[in-house]
Amino acid sequence: MKFARYEADGRVQFGVVDSDTVTRITAAPWESHETTSDSHSLSDVKLLAPTAPSKMIAIGLNYKSHLGDRTPPAVPEPFFKTPSCVIGQGDSIVLPRDSTLVQEEAELAIIFGKQCRNATQANALDYIFGYTCANDVSERNWQKGDLQWWRAKSSDTFGPIGPFIVTGLNPGNLDIEARLNGKVVQQSNTSDLLYDVPTIIEWVSKVMTLEPGDVILTGTPGTTATLSPGDTVEIELEGIGVLSNPVAAE
Repeated sequence: MKFARYEADGRVQFGVVDSDTVTRITAAPWESHETTSDSHSLSDVKLLAPTAPSKMIAIGLNYKSHLGDRTPPAVPEPFFKTPSCVIGQGDSIVLPRDSTLVQEEAELAIIFGKQCRNATQANALDYIFGYTCANDVSERNWQKGDLQWWRAKSSDTFGPIGPFIVTGLNPGNLDIEARLNGKVVQQSNTSDLLYDVPTIIEWVSKVMTLEPGDVILTGTPGTTATLSPGDTVEIELEGIGVLSNPVAAE
C-alpha cells in the first residue's frame, strides 16, 4: 500500500494513496486507524514529509560503488541527521550562505512501524512499516573539515524525504536513481549495499531504541553531484516514486 502525509483544509493528515487520489485515515498509518470518505486529488493537497521522526539515522559508505579506493567499514557506520532538517516533496533545498560544495545523495529510507530494540537479522524486517525516497544532502567541505558532521548533514532543508511511504517492498532489490536537471547522476540497485537492511537494523538497535515513525537512511551509490541555485534534483526508488526538490540560495 501507499501512504501520504499531507496538508488539506488547514490540517495535517495521513491518507492512503490510490492512483491520483488520497483518502484520509484517522491516524498515522502504522497506528490503528480507519479509512474515511474524505478524499482529495493529489494535485489539490500539499504533500509533506511522510513522517515527522523523533530521530533520523544515516549509514555512511554503504554502497560498494561509493567507496572508491577507501577501505570498507568493518561494521555499519551510522550518523545522525536532525529532525529539523527534514523537508518534503517540492520543498526547496536551501544552500547555506557560507556553503561552498553541497551535493545530493540518493538513498532508500526505512520507516519504522513499531518500537525496535535488540532486533536480529532474522526479525529486523518485522519492525519496518515501509520505505520512502531520501536525499542525504551534504556540504562536503564542512564534512571534511568539521570535528562533527552537525552542519554538513543537518543544515536546515538537508533532509528531503518522500513523497510516499510504500509497504511490502523488498529492500534488497530496488532500483535507485538520482537526476539533476533531468540528467541521470546516480544509478544503482539496493543489492549493491555493503550492509543490507536487516544488518543495519540489528546494529543500530543494539544500543538505541527506534520509535514508530523513525527513519534510517541506508547509504548512497556511485558518485554524487554538486547542487547550485536553480537546480532541480530528483530521487527515484523503484515502487515508491520520485522525490523532487528545487535548489535555492539562502
